[in-house]
Amino acid sequence: MRLVMFESGGDYAAGVQLPSGDVVPVRGILGDSAPGTVAELIAGGPDLLGKLAKAVAQAEPSAFLARDKVRLGAPVGRRELVVCAGTNYRSHLEEMGDELPAKPAWFIKNSRCVVGPDAPIVLPPEFPSMVDYEGELCVVIGRPCHAVRAEDAWDYVAGYTLLNDVSARDGIPGIVSARTPLDGRWAWTDMLLGKQFPTFGPIGPAVVTADEIDDPGALCLTTTVNGVTVQDAPVSDLAVGIPELIEQFSRYFPFQPGDVISTGTPGGVGVGRKPPVYLRRGDVVTVAVDGIGQLTNPVRV
Repeated sequence: MRLVMFESGGDYAAGVQLPSGDVVPVRGILGDSAPGTVAELIAGGPDLLGKLAKAVAQAEPSAFLARDKVRLGAPVGRRELVVCAGTNYRSHLEEMGDELPAKPAWFIKNSRCVVGPDAPIVLPPEFPSMVDYEGELCVVIGRPCHAVRAEDAWDYVAGYTLLNDVSARDGIPGIVSARTPLDGRWAWTDMLLGKQFPTFGPIGPAVVTADEIDDPGALCLTTTVNGVTVQDAPVSDLAVGIPELIEQFSRYFPFQPGDVISTGTPGGVGVGRKPPVYLRRGDVVTVAVDGIGQLTNPVRV
């Protein structure tokens, strides 16, 4: 199933998106006591999701909302934890001149930067000139997940979604020019802060449940800017695989249903190009994975 958050004439609510693009409101087919968010649906476990799938299959067309009548929001991440792996595609490590890590770098994407599909990415007036795209595949956690072993990790995956880890790269020159460990730490902090601006966390368009994806490693992620492909890589290019990411991050984080682990971005980011290419007003960025969908956001000031 494709689980979405949608807005139609008021508040956001949970829904199931059909292949046609139409949306079936969860409370319209399960009743007003049904969960109101995708994270709450996921927390209900396989029994609730199975009940929902059956209800969707039996729903009358009169219960459907036309895609052009609803606005999709971020399916998760507005209230949930978003932990991102850094420099975790071999192609991205190569373009940045980094070595294969023993374990991935990580950072938290703050929930207040999260927006949904079609929402604008707003260039911050203080740091508008080095804003970059990073298309990423995300794992959505399905049940409480802490200190989980890699061999058990798939049991904790509820589904998948997409993230554009928009990043103001103004901290990069400081990292390159750092002469002392202290300078390097401050520059690294500046780089991570450059990922936290409002609208810098587009997520969506849906959470596709895990039963829909046979092999995540067989997926291919692309990012386009104004229709031009800038990133194109198989998920199998991950330096640290999904089970190992879950094992490493869950050592520390007590993940809950609906929390997100973003797996990193492939080569082709703007800062890695020669010369660098950054986002400008009027650009349109689309992150896409077959079977999960397209996450499109325009760039504004």
